[in-house]
Amino acid sequence: MKTNKTEKPTVRIIDDDLDLLEGLAYMLEEEGWQVKTYPNADSFLTLDNPEVPGCLILDYLMPTVNGVELQKQLKDKGFSQPVIFLTAHADLDMAISVFTKGAFHLLKKPVDPLTLLQTIEEATAKDKNARSESRYSNFDNRWNLLSQRERQVIELAMQGLMNYQIAERLNLSERTIESHRFNAYKKLGISAIEDIRRLRND
Repeated sequence: MKTNKTEKPTVRIIDDDLDLLEGLAYMLEEEGWQVKTYPNADSFLTLDNPEVPGCLILDYLMPTVNGVELQKQLKDKGFSQPVIFLTAHADLDMAISVFTKGAFHLLKKPVDPLTLLQTIEEATAKDKNARSESRYSNFDNRWNLLSQRERQVIELAMQGLMNYQIAERLNLSERTIESHRFNAYKKLGISAIEDIRRLRND
């Protein structure tokens, strides 16, 4: 059963074998994945958006910058998405090197499609969980910046109360409520109450 693409993160594939790139992209797209392909490390570093969730499938032997070198660059840049090495040239030293640097998995070419699909599922699930934990942590940190009054205003707003109703409940002027609400939105990095519900439900 194929999965709706809008529900899937993006699988990036970096490999100088263009036939392999095309074949893997076709297979994964048929399974419902969003796929981005890059023929070398430079094009990936230039064109990819690291904010888009997913994982990275990386070849080892590539011109200019090999897979291990790219992995190190990504780690230095804070790239958090799981890296899956797919190579025909795996040996013990290479395996130790990539796993020491945080690789999610190492698969040998030619790869079994079911094994690859399962590995991608696991890698993207890990990325999703990590991003979710980061969002919770960031929101909690921002929530702690609110004053007690700002928290009261936001909590009442989340119950569906309008500004004038919050003002009556807290025995304050409506203008004061508007000021507290504006300051709270700014600290939380949101533009509407619905944004808080979305962040808490992600």
